[in-house]
Amino acid sequence: MVLLVQSIRMDLKSFFSNLAPKRTTTPKHVVGIDFGSSSVKVVELLQEDDVLKLKTYGELQLGPYSKQDLGSVTRLEVPQKIEALVDVLRESKVDASSGVMTLQLSTSFVTVFSVNAKKDEDIGPRVRVEARKYIPVPMADVTLDWSELPSLGEETTSVREVLIAAVQNDAHADAQNLLKAVKMGSQPTEIEIFSTLRAVSTAEDSSLAVIDLGAQTSKLYISNGGVVRKIHRVFVGGSQATDRIAKSLNISFEEAENRKRNYTDADEHAAEIKKAVASTFERPLQEFKRVLNQYELRSGGPVSRIVITGGSSSFADMQTYINYTLDRTVERANPFDKVAYPAFMEDMLEDIAPTFSAALGAALRPFEETV
Repeated sequence: MVLLVQSIRMDLKSFFSNLAPKRTTTPKHVVGIDFGSSSVKVVELLQEDDVLKLKTYGELQLGPYSKQDLGSVTRLEVPQKIEALVDVLRESKVDASSGVMTLQLSTSFVTVFSVNAKKDEDIGPRVRVEARKYIPVPMADVTLDWSELPSLGEETTSVREVLIAAVQNDAHADAQNLLKAVKMGSQPTEIEIFSTLRAVSTAEDSSLAVIDLGAQTSKLYISNGGVVRKIHRVFVGGSQATDRIAKSLNISFEEAENRKRNYTDADEHAAEIKKAVASTFERPLQEFKRVLNQYELRSGGPVSRIVITGGSSSFADMQTYINYTLDRTVERANPFDKVAYPAFMEDMLEDIAPTFSAALGAALRPFEETV
């Protein structure tokens, strides 16, 4: 199986270009690194003869580094993150000397808002003033970038939409320090949204919705023509589902996490486990359904494809449950489709693929202009 990478030219390619180190060539080996709220994922890609190949990948749970259970949401200090990163790179046998680090949405601010302005009016100064309403920290503590979006549907020319993205300076510095600690050259750091969209988008997508079910937060991203148009977050995730299972079955959190990960209909407590997971994600999915309906009404057309990703999307019955709740057909993300790998790995990679969307999307970034 040999596939050339397919890459959407995201409109935000130049975002935070001032944070990107200068480079003259694209490295042959790149590792994408995704520090989530409960685990760190890495994906290393190798380019040979214009073909991108999967070299290795790995995931490491972060709970034990803060003396918590597997699957727990945790906040690590930089020394603990370094330790975890060293371990996952070693265990995965990563030997790339160049890395792309994703930044969690919790350390950044991304939103879309409207500005009433004439077609030829310079809205830059107004955007920065408006941005202060959406960014809950001092502007001196973030690096802000923005992009005006093309008109959507039948909107009047006096309404101009803007996508803003701001990265906390401390979070960016921590990411760079992590890479320096493992003696790895840094490619541009980017917010996880854009890594995920790069990983799951295809050239055929006119519009795309991504439902990202993480350990701490559930997120909906909607893009149109490769441009982010809507972001919606609900602070509910897989960790809460695990907690409900633990309480329902009167077992430890770690045992509940293992039961959730290894769930099948044959489990003696299948009904309780399935109910705990479904009840946890009911509110986020109902909110996502409302947002999707509103977006389609405003844009004048349906979202052409919906993809689910994130660790919780790997739960055995999750795809069926989301299909039913949204009353729509959804797909499980498989970012590994964008790279070449041995045929014998196909079933295994398809099973774990949603977990690695952000890491693989980050690793794809340096190759965008060369494939």
